[in-house]
Amino acid sequence: MRILLLAIFALTLTAQDILPEAKEKETFVKMCSNCHAIERVVKVRFSKKFWASTVDDMVSRGAEGTEEEVESVINYLTRYFGKPVNINTATAKQIEAGLSFKPAEVEALIKHRTDNGPIKTFEDLTKIAGLNAKLLDEQKNNIQF
Repeated sequence: MRILLLAIFALTLTAQDILPEAKEKETFVKMCSNCHAIERVVKVRFSKKFWASTVDDMVSRGAEGTEEEVESVINYLTRYFGKPVNINTATAKQIEAGLSFKPAEVEALIKHRTDNGPIKTFEDLTKIAGLNAKLLDEQKNNIQF
């Protein structure tokens, strides 16, 4: 029994090593790794809306965490395991759903790319008036050009 516990502990440590470092990592591991293999999570990529729905479902099934911890886990999953969206070719609906942009932000983005051509860098994207800087930072890993 003791060897089995040590093996499980070692596997958990190895799995944690594959997660990106961030302040939310510990909360994610605490809330989610009791029921899920971490390797399962790192292989999938979903929108923030999907991750929020999934985390809420897990909380309803017994995952424990404060509202702040739940939001922290959703943000962690979204940032590192979000669904990539090409900001230059995606439709308004794809941008809104995939990156959680509000309709006004999507409109500003599409107007900018229509008027000025493709957006080439993340820095160029941050200069577009009407986009939420915090959301852009959160979605940075999910934005493609």
